[in-house]
Amino acid sequence: MPTPPQGTPDRGLKPFILAIHREALTTAAAKGLTGTLAQVAALQDTASLATARAGRPVTEEEVMRLLLRERRARGILEAAETVTAAPVRKPSAAPSRFRLGRWRTVALGMARVSSAGLAGKARL
Repeated sequence: MPTPPQGTPDRGLKPFILAIHREALTTAAAKGLTGTLAQVAALQDTASLATARAGRPVTEEEVMRLLLRERRARGILEAAETVTAAPVRKPSAAPSRFRLGRWRTVALGMARVSSAGLAGKARL
Protein backbone atom coordinates (compact mmCIF):
# COMPACT_ATOMS: atom_id res chain seq x y z
CA MET A 1 0.00 0.00 0.00
CA PRO A 2 1.58 3.36 -0.99
CA THR A 3 2.13 6.31 1.28
CA PRO A 4 -0.90 8.59 1.66
CA PRO A 5 -0.76 11.78 -0.45
CA GLN A 6 -0.22 13.93 2.65
CA GLY A 7 3.08 12.15 3.27
CA THR A 8 2.19 11.30 6.87
CA PRO A 9 1.18 7.98 8.37
CA ASP A 10 -2.43 7.09 9.08
CA ARG A 11 -4.06 9.24 11.74
CA GLY A 12 -4.44 6.39 14.24
CA LEU A 13 -0.76 5.64 13.87
CA LYS A 14 0.41 9.13 14.82
CA PRO A 15 0.20 8.79 18.65
CA PHE A 16 1.75 5.34 18.40
CA ILE A 17 4.72 6.65 16.41
CA LEU A 18 5.28 9.55 18.82
CA ALA A 19 5.23 7.23 21.85
CA ILE A 20 7.47 4.64 20.19
CA HIS A 21 9.96 7.32 19.17
CA ARG A 22 10.25 8.60 22.75
CA GLU A 23 10.88 5.04 23.93
CA ALA A 24 13.40 4.45 21.12
CA LEU A 25 15.35 7.58 22.16
CA THR A 26 15.42 6.34 25.74
CA THR A 27 16.61 2.91 24.59
CA ALA A 28 19.34 4.46 22.43
CA ALA A 29 20.54 6.53 25.39
CA ALA A 30 20.56 3.42 27.59
CA LYS A 31 22.74 1.66 25.01
CA GLY A 32 25.23 4.51 25.28
CA LEU A 33 24.43 6.12 21.94
CA THR A 34 24.48 9.91 21.86
CA GLY A 35 23.84 12.73 19.43
CA THR A 36 23.05 12.03 15.81
CA LEU A 37 23.79 8.33 16.14
CA ALA A 38 21.11 7.98 18.82
CA GLN A 39 18.62 9.92 16.73
CA VAL A 40 19.22 7.78 13.65
CA ALA A 41 18.92 4.57 15.66
CA ALA A 42 15.67 5.77 17.23
CA LEU A 43 14.33 6.78 13.82
CA GLN A 44 15.10 3.35 12.35
CA ASP A 45 13.54 1.54 15.32
CA THR A 46 10.44 3.70 15.14
CA ALA A 47 10.00 3.12 11.41
CA SER A 48 10.36 -0.65 11.75
CA LEU A 49 7.91 -0.89 14.68
CA ALA A 50 5.40 1.39 12.93
CA THR A 51 5.63 -0.79 9.81
CA ALA A 52 4.53 -3.82 11.81
CA ARG A 53 1.61 -1.94 13.35
CA ALA A 54 0.47 -0.22 10.13
CA GLY A 55 0.58 -3.35 7.99
CA ARG A 56 2.44 -1.43 5.30
CA PRO A 57 5.97 -0.09 4.96
CA VAL A 58 6.42 3.11 6.96
CA THR A 59 9.54 4.90 5.85
CA GLU A 60 11.96 6.78 8.05
CA GLU A 61 11.10 9.85 6.02
CA GLU A 62 7.45 9.61 7.06
CA VAL A 63 8.44 9.27 10.70
CA MET A 64 10.79 12.25 10.44
CA ARG A 65 8.10 14.40 8.80
CA LEU A 66 5.68 13.54 11.57
CA LEU A 67 8.24 14.31 14.26
CA LEU A 68 9.20 17.64 12.70
CA ARG A 69 5.57 18.63 12.25
CA GLU A 70 4.85 17.86 15.89
CA ARG A 71 7.98 19.71 17.04
CA ARG A 72 6.94 22.79 15.05
CA ALA A 73 3.39 22.64 16.36
CA ARG A 74 4.64 22.30 19.94
CA GLY A 75 7.02 25.24 19.41
CA ILE A 76 4.25 27.41 18.03
CA LEU A 77 1.95 26.54 20.92
CA GLU A 78 4.68 27.23 23.49
CA ALA A 79 5.48 30.54 21.81
CA ALA A 80 1.79 31.49 21.79
CA GLU A 81 1.47 30.69 25.48
CA THR A 82 4.54 32.68 26.47
CA VAL A 83 3.56 35.81 24.53
CA THR A 84 2.09 38.25 26.98
CA ALA A 85 1.24 41.89 26.73
CA ALA A 86 4.24 44.07 27.43
CA PRO A 87 3.78 46.15 30.55
CA VAL A 88 3.00 49.77 29.85
CA ARG A 89 5.80 51.92 31.18
CA LYS A 90 4.66 55.24 32.46
CA PRO A 91 7.16 57.99 33.16
CA SER A 92 7.84 58.52 36.83
CA ALA A 93 7.18 62.25 36.51
CA ALA A 94 5.80 64.57 33.87
CA PRO A 95 8.47 65.88 31.49
CA SER A 96 9.84 69.24 32.51
CA ARG A 97 9.19 72.42 30.55
CA PHE A 98 12.87 72.66 29.79
CA ARG A 99 12.93 69.21 28.20
CA LEU A 100 9.77 69.86 26.17
CA GLY A 101 11.09 73.23 25.01
CA ARG A 102 14.37 71.67 23.96
CA TRP A 103 12.61 68.98 21.92
CA ARG A 104 10.51 71.63 20.22
CA THR A 105 13.55 73.66 19.23
CA VAL A 106 15.31 70.58 17.90
CA ALA A 107 12.21 69.60 15.91
CA LEU A 108 11.76 73.13 14.55
CA GLY A 109 15.42 73.39 13.70
CA MET A 110 15.21 70.16 11.73
CA ALA A 111 12.08 71.42 10.00
CA ARG A 112 13.88 74.61 8.96
CA VAL A 113 16.82 72.69 7.57
CA SER A 114 14.62 70.29 5.61
CA SER A 115 12.40 73.04 4.21
CA ALA A 116 15.18 74.95 2.46
CA GLY A 117 14.09 76.20 -0.93
CA LEU A 118 15.89 76.30 -4.26
CA ALA A 119 17.96 79.29 -3.18
CA GLY A 120 19.21 77.33 -0.17
CA LYS A 121 17.65 79.72 2.35
CA ALA A 122 15.46 78.48 5.15
CA ARG A 123 11.83 79.41 4.92
CA LEU A 124 10.38 80.68 8.14
